[in-house]
Amino acid sequence: MLRLRVVEGPDRGKVLECREGVAAVGSGTGSSLQLCDQFVSRHHGEVVVSGGRWVYRDLGSTNGSAIERQGSRTAVDPTGGGAAVAAGDLIVVGQTVVAVEEAEGSREEVPEHTVVATRGLDDMTASRPLEGPDGLSVGYRFEKGISLAFDPEEMLDAVLESLLEAFPTATHAIVLLADKETLEPRRQAARIRGEEGRAEGEVPISRSVVSRVLREGRSLLFQDVPAEFQDAQSVVAARIRSSLCAPLWTGEETVGLIQVESRGGEGRFTERDLDLLTLFANRAALAIVGSELCEAEQRNRLARDLADMVTHDLKGPLTSVLGFLHMLEAEELGEDQREYVQIARGAAEWLSILVAGVLDVAKMEASEMTVEREPLDIAEEVREALSLIRCKLDEKEMREEILVPGDLPRVPASRELFRRIIINLAGNAASLSPIGSKLTVEAAVNRDASAAVVSVQDEGPGIPKEHQGRIFDKFFQAGARKRSGEKMSVGLGLAFCKLAVAAHGGEIWVESEPGHGARFSFSLPLTVAGGATGSG
Repeated sequence: MLRLRVVEGPDRGKVLECREGVAAVGSGTGSSLQLCDQFVSRHHGEVVVSGGRWVYRDLGSTNGSAIERQGSRTAVDPTGGGAAVAAGDLIVVGQTVVAVEEAEGSREEVPEHTVVATRGLDDMTASRPLEGPDGLSVGYRFEKGISLAFDPEEMLDAVLESLLEAFPTATHAIVLLADKETLEPRRQAARIRGEEGRAEGEVPISRSVVSRVLREGRSLLFQDVPAEFQDAQSVVAARIRSSLCAPLWTGEETVGLIQVESRGGEGRFTERDLDLLTLFANRAALAIVGSELCEAEQRNRLARDLADMVTHDLKGPLTSVLGFLHMLEAEELGEDQREYVQIARGAAEWLSILVAGVLDVAKMEASEMTVEREPLDIAEEVREALSLIRCKLDEKEMREEILVPGDLPRVPASRELFRRIIINLAGNAASLSPIGSKLTVEAAVNRDASAAVVSVQDEGPGIPKEHQGRIFDKFFQAGARKRSGEKMSVGLGLAFCKLAVAAHGGEIWVESEPGHGARFSFSLPLTVAGGATGSG
C-alpha cells in the first residue's frame, strides 16, 4: 500500500493513504497541488492501480506534471495512460512536490486458509529432477535461458522471461532482491504478460507474502484471497487469484525471492507448479549472485585499468607542467604575470590532486594503500588545503570562516589525505554555492573525546533527503545538485572522502535540507592501533 505526502507546496506535510486502490490528487485553485479525498471531483490527477501497478494519471493540471525518479524527471502526458509510480518517486506539479511512500504500519496478513502448500529449505536444496518429458523440457529451457545471460540486467530479464514461459497461466513474473543481512528489499523487477520489456516502476505485491517467504525461508502457494479481507489490501486491489512465491536460496543465504501470479483471471497454480518454482528459485539464486559477482569483479578490473592509464598518461605531463610553472615563478615577472602563473600553478596542483584521487580510490578499494599518520594541526592543514583551491574560491567571491579552537589536540592522520578531503569538500561547495556566499570549516572534539570532528558547511542548493544515503557512492550525483547548472565532476570526490576517512577508522556523513545548503562532517580518531595519540 502506498501513501502520498506533500513535501513542498501550500499543503506541505499533508498525507493521504491510497487504501482503496485510487487516490485523487489536487483540488485547489491556481497551480497549487493539494490532496483531497476521492469524493472531490475537481483534481489535477489521480493515483490508481492499473494492470497490477500503481500509476499516476494527469487529468489536466494547469502547469503540467512530472514524475521524478533518482534525479531524472519525466513529464506526464495528460492524453496518455499515465506513468507508473513506486515508493521513492516524486510527483511534481508546478512548485508543489508530492512524495510517494510505502505506508507505515500497514499490516497485511494473507488468510491462512488461502495457503494451499509450502516447501522448506530442504526441498530447495534437494534440487529434485522434474519428472516426465514436459518437466525435462521446461527445465532445459530455463537452464538455457539463464546460461546465455552474463550481466545482472540480462540475468533478470532471462529469469523473468523463463518464468512466464514455464507458467502459462501466470500474468505476472516478479524478481525481488533483498539485502542478505537485513532481508530488506533492495531491488524489484517484473514482467507482465503481453507487454514488451520490464514493467516500469514497482508492481505492487503483498508485503505479508514477501515478509513471510523471506523470514521463514519457505516457498508458498496461495489462492482465492477473499475480496472482503481488509488486511491484505494490496492483494485484493491487484485481484490476485493465485500466486507462487519462493525464496532465492543459494544454499548458504537468502538473497531475495521470485514470484509468479495469476491476476484477474481464472488461472490456478498446483503443488507441482510449486515444486517447479522451488527448483527454479534454487538455480536462479546462484545465477543471479554469480552475475552480480562477475559484474563487481569487472568493475574493479576496469577501475584498476583506469587507474593505470591515469598514472601513465596524465601524471607525467602534469608533473612537467608544475615543474615549469615553479621555474616561471622564480623569474622576474610583472605583478599581473606572477598572479597568472600562481593561478595556473594552483589549478595544475588541484588537477594533480584529482588525478591522484582516481588512482587512490582504486587502491583503497583493493586495500593496497597504507595510511602514514603524523600529528596534524587541523587549522593549519585546513588553511593550506584552501590555498590550493584559492582560484576556485575567489572565482565565486566566497567568504571563508575557519573555526578551530586553539586547544584542539593534534590529530594522527595522513597530511596528504586530510588535505585532499578538505579540498574535495570545499571544492564541491565552491562549485555549487552562489556567488558571494559563505564557506565555513569547523573542528571540535566529540563528546567522549575519542575523535576530532571536522565539518564543511556551504550555502548551496542542498541535497534531497532521498539522495543522502547514496551521496558517497561512486559516480552518484544528487538530483538537486545536478540541476544547479554547474559543471560537475565524474562523481569520485565524495567516494574518495569516504574511503580516506574509513582508512583512518573514522566516519563521514551529511546533513542537508534542500535550499539551505549542506554540511559534510567527518571524524578522525585521536588514538590509533598501538596506542599512538595526537599531541597538543
